[in-house]
Amino acid sequence: MILWRLTAPAHAPGLDGEGARLHGGRWNSPGTPIVYTSSSLALALVETWVHLPPPMRRAEALPPRVAVRIELPGDLTPERADPMDLTNAAALRAFGDAWAASRRSLALEVPSAVVPAERNVLLNPSHPSMPEVRVLEVAPFAIDRRMGF
Repeated sequence: MILWRLTAPAHAPGLDGEGARLHGGRWNSPGTPIVYTSSSLALALVETWVHLPPPMRRAEALPPRVAVRIELPGDLTPERADPMDLTNAAALRAFGDAWAASRRSLALEVPSAVVPAERNVLLNPSHPSMPEVRVLEVAPFAIDRRMGF
């Protein structure tokens, strides 16, 4: 399975979950490391885009990013989160925190709140199989100037 991340060059490849541990996210509370990835580079862009403050949502203002292409171990099937209310932030964080703490799976497929028909995949950097995750490519990412307001 191929997954994607967009991240600052200084943080690439970013598979330690440190940013999420420090700041928390939709699926984790601060203190819980989780690696957020997307099932496509396009979804990774949309997910990045919505988290930028509006003044930075212009191609020329986007901070430098690199695209990280990741491969999960070949025999791995991610656990899939049951449908849940994506507006209940506390419940989502509690679910993600419990999943990470259990270390029961390396990867968890979750719906994107931005494009609910698409899937993001959370990786648990504390899982024993995390060293088997391969970074296939880290490449500069340029956004098309037509993206913006």
